[in-house]
Amino acid sequence: MSAADSTKIQKFREHLHQEWTGDRTVAAWRKWHAQIAAFTHGATEAILESAHLRPGMRVLDLASGVGDPALSMAAEVAPSGRVTATDLGPGMISLAEELARKKGITNIEFREANAESLPFPGESYDALTCRFGIMFFPDLPKALRECFRVLKPGGRAAFVAWGKKEQPFFTATAGIVLKHVPVPPPPPDPDDPSLFMFGERNRLRRALEAAGFSNVHEEDRIIAGRWGASAEEYWEQFSEVAAPFRPLIEQLTPEKMAQAKAEIFAALKKFWNGKELNMPLEIVIGTGTRL
Repeated sequence: MSAADSTKIQKFREHLHQEWTGDRTVAAWRKWHAQIAAFTHGATEAILESAHLRPGMRVLDLASGVGDPALSMAAEVAPSGRVTATDLGPGMISLAEELARKKGITNIEFREANAESLPFPGESYDALTCRFGIMFFPDLPKALRECFRVLKPGGRAAFVAWGKKEQPFFTATAGIVLKHVPVPPPPPDPDDPSLFMFGERNRLRRALEAAGFSNVHEEDRIIAGRWGASAEEYWEQFSEVAAPFRPLIEQLTPEKMAQAKAEIFAALKKFWNGKELNMPLEIVIGTGTRL
């Protein structure tokens, strides 16, 4: 790796830590976590299914955020199995710990951890999972090699990422904001981490194979994203929680913001069925084993 690449990765690493572990982002996730868990329930089901969890297993969950899906995994491996839930900073994990205590879940522990240098011995987990985190690994090859290292022989890894950018989750929200910002950001480098990078077919499969995984499988899937309230509330949540898009939103003048919100509400209300927003979400599921 060149010095320029190393510097670029380090800058992204610092930006990521600031973006996702800052007080503002943590406060937003505390406010909306129950609604977000319901909205992304299909993604949680997908990773639980793909990880092939059984009672007694030891599971490592990366980018656990406020505890979804790690808390659900703890129930899958109980009573003798254990889950280690990790995230970059203490803010998100502190809420996950609170939720675990309230639910009486005792077979779970919480650790700060960076996917590129996991603080765990090799060959120590039966399964490794990551839901909506792999897209942000600054050095993807290094992180996946670490994932491979901590799995026991026969262990299984399961990842869920967002699919193509051309889906309502983006086009009905941040995609509209981009049309109104004074200076749209330049197109991302295709090799850089980004929210929809695994929308490129077979990219996740190739990354897992390059890290040494066997029996690799990649699957595109459409799941239902159900938001049990108005389009206006959904946008309020999105604008507070979606850390990568907040700088764009904050560029808008009041007039441009009003225009963008009118277009966003019109786009979102196409998914209103009279009771809830029901939005199709495209995800990518990648799995592999360590032989």
